Amino acid sequence: MATLIPVGIAGLGRYLPERRLTNLDLEKVVDTSDAWIQQRTGISERRIAAGDQVTSTLALNAARQALDDAKMSPEEIDVVVCATVTGDQSFPATACRLGHDLGAKNAGGFDLGAACSGFVFGSQVAAGFIQSGQFRNVLVVGAEVLSRILDYKDRNTCVLFGDGAGAAVFTSLDRAGRGEFLGGSISMEGGAEDVLSQPAGGSRHPATAESVAQGLHYMKMGGTKVYKFAVRVFAELVKGVIDKYGRDQIGVIVPHQVNQRIIESAMEQLDMPMDMVFTNIDRYGNTSAASVPIALREAYDAGRFQKGKLIVCPAFGAGMAWGHILLRW
Repeated sequence: MATLIPVGIAGLGRYLPERRLTNLDLEKVVDTSDAWIQQRTGISERRIAAGDQVTSTLALNAARQALDDAKMSPEEIDVVVCATVTGDQSFPATACRLGHDLGAKNAGGFDLGAACSGFVFGSQVAAGFIQSGQFRNVLVVGAEVLSRILDYKDRNTCVLFGDGAGAAVFTSLDRAGRGEFLGGSISMEGGAEDVLSQPAGGSRHPATAESVAQGLHYMKMGGTKVYKFAVRVFAELVKGVIDKYGRDQIGVIVPHQVNQRIIESAMEQLDMPMDMVFTNIDRYGNTSAASVPIALREAYDAGRFQKGKLIVCPAFGAGMAWGHILLRW
């Protein structure tokens, strides 16, 4: 049996658009209030892409920072994986545009659509490529412009989500020198389209004048179901790490930034303090596939990665699909 090549993260990057959409701004367009939003979600503001920005624009900025952090040129990238559900268009893949704009002239690429779990799933794909020896350097980007599929008359969704991008460069551990990839998980529970989805635009409900008039191209969400599901899954994923490695080995938990109250409830179930978790949802809201890599870069900048300790990254979202990655810095 061939020996697997150890994998590490050589670089991390993130990018947030300049425009801030605050809770006070939302009070003017939808039946809500700053107090209502903060009490239920922990969110104060979120970022919104400019009119001339698309998903690949955000992804490009995050990718450049990750490559700079990795001290790697675009030409060294073998594969570009773009995790997104709001690509520049249905096809071709946004990864192709990103690779072109980045100057990754030796790379192949594809998009991965797993909503909020996209970066976590894409990271495991990247690790598998490197472990097998098939490729040396893989760029994984999570990027979303969710504001383009939000109905700003629907307070169940428009208060939660924002735009942004995060990126990581995966390579062999000896090249990276840090961010050892220890494994992860991928799970799903199909048939949950009523929980979180964009109903129209695909082969099930092709775009028509009626689908547009009915608002079926906007994101739809069943909030109570998402809340209960996310609390349970978050707790189960972290508990699995604790059972295998021990609670004292966890340095920080960097989860998908789904909802501050969900994270707090899960940590209460685990009987773990909130200072074990890195969160930035108050500033950015839920950025779907961009959430985990943005938080990873910010946790890194904040000095939250402890040498030799574990970094647990659970994620969960539409599908329902969930999983995690486990790193050691």
